[in-house]
Amino acid sequence: MAAVAVCSLAACGEDTTEPQPQVKLEAHPAELVFDAKGGSQELTLTSGIPPQVSCSDAWITLKEGSFASNTLKVTVTAASYEGTSPRSTSIRVIGEKQSLMIPVTQNVAQVKLSVDKTSAAFSKHGGEFVLKVSSSIQPTVSTAADWVSVETGTIDSARETTVTLFAAANRTASVRQGTLTVACGDQKVDVALSEDAFSVAPASAEALTPQQVFDAMAPGWNMGNHMDAISNGIAGETVWGNAKCTQATFNALRAAGFKAVRICTSWQGHIGDGPGYRLEEKWLSRVEEIVGYAEKAGLVAIVNTHHDESYWLDIARVLSGATTSKKVQDQIFCVWTQIAQRFADKGEWLVFESFNEIQDGGWGWSDAFKNNPDAQYRILNDWNQAFVDAVRSTGGENATRWLGIPGYAASPLFTIPGLVLPQDYTGANRLMVAVHDYDPYNYTLSDPLVRRWGHTAEPALRCSDKDEENLVWTFDQLKETYIDRGIPVYLGEMGCSRHQADDLPFQAYYMEYFCKAAADRLLPMYLWDNGASGTGPEKHGYIDHGTGAFLDDYGKAMVGVMVRAVSTEDPAYTLESVYNSAP
Repeated sequence: MAAVAVCSLAACGEDTTEPQPQVKLEAHPAELVFDAKGGSQELTLTSGIPPQVSCSDAWITLKEGSFASNTLKVTVTAASYEGTSPRSTSIRVIGEKQSLMIPVTQNVAQVKLSVDKTSAAFSKHGGEFVLKVSSSIQPTVSTAADWVSVETGTIDSARETTVTLFAAANRTASVRQGTLTVACGDQKVDVALSEDAFSVAPASAEALTPQQVFDAMAPGWNMGNHMDAISNGIAGETVWGNAKCTQATFNALRAAGFKAVRICTSWQGHIGDGPGYRLEEKWLSRVEEIVGYAEKAGLVAIVNTHHDESYWLDIARVLSGATTSKKVQDQIFCVWTQIAQRFADKGEWLVFESFNEIQDGGWGWSDAFKNNPDAQYRILNDWNQAFVDAVRSTGGENATRWLGIPGYAASPLFTIPGLVLPQDYTGANRLMVAVHDYDPYNYTLSDPLVRRWGHTAEPALRCSDKDEENLVWTFDQLKETYIDRGIPVYLGEMGCSRHQADDLPFQAYYMEYFCKAAADRLLPMYLWDNGASGTGPEKHGYIDHGTGAFLDDYGKAMVGVMVRAVSTEDPAYTLESVYNSAP
């Protein structure tokens, strides 16, 4: 029966042979590396069946031999390569229920690392220095010199990389030194860095007198809410609604009777990172163009840093420890060095004013200020010194240029006790004290506005029964503290929000009395003009910033009042006569 069973199984055709083991899919070598010249390499594939071989990148071509004894020879050819970083791909192989990916890399041409200069020397003003690096791939650049920033470009097809160094201006009495290291793979090149020490050459000059300043400046006009305007953290000329100014604007200002213009300028959004705080060329060039308008029109021009104190000159941040006074001084010094360098050839008709209204955010009424005003005064005095150091160190006309030095919040109330004029480097005084005066605040700026001002106004509608007396008292304090000692003072901002129609005669009286009282004490005054028409708080529009034309009859009348108060030579025209002509 067993024999019958064996025969029966054989008759059914059952295969009793042992299964053959599957051939492992392998590649030799397991990866391919080409140099930049390209060329061909042989790849040996082991497979149980003829494998499928492919590569999706066109710079690799494959040429297959014949398949025999589970082996396939493949010639892999790479095209030549001029790229600046290695490239890679994969060869895909599919065998008997198996697959694998073979990495292929092609390196760039090998170039010995070199730098076109072995040293970078800066003047005390800092500035830019450009290096050219030759290397196989993108180099890395680093330095421990905290007074230099580095911008590394992208390597080009010629295997060159531009490296730009920007050094901060040096306010120290020592030469600064350091090393810049350029690396590529295991290759390194060092570049020596140096910067001259701070110095100011003393300059001789005639004394700057209050009469000289008054004759040159009064009356003046503020181009407000213009170059000082800021939107989304970036200063922009038109972002607060005023049109771009033109040469016609400044020509018209001169024709209207103004002698000077304060070009309020914010730099926020146009200042690079530390340590160099590089100013954006486009913004600086626009400021230069506007200054040129003033020059051609025959106007004295003031350029300052305006709203920036709210962002990088805030005393409160120093007091809280969020920053240090030295860091702020470094930024002031670098920014003003660049501004001063740009205008070093301009004559004394161009005035620099360090800041606008520096304070801790409380305008002199914060507890921090009340508890220790001297601490805040010292900070601002140090910052004003950094400003003077920067301007004077650039030489040229800047060695003797008139400089405006504002006190705390630009307020006469805090300037008189707290301001210490910086050390100057000239043989005679070239510094002026800059203050603002919108007194009384509840008549000129507040919301709501007190309707009327002056001794003839109804008591219920005016600020106080001493309106004129209070105004004169402030001017007398400035005169006694500075003018009588030969130190010029200018009222960098003044004016009054536009009142309703039936109160305008009192506003015209305020403007005339203010300007005549200031003129009698040799205090030049600059009208604040933000271009805003209408009535109510912050409506300070007089002149069209784009054309120089008066916005309306009100603007023309108020400017006329200013000019009359300053320029009238009739001995019968006195402050008393203005007082007696009150509405």
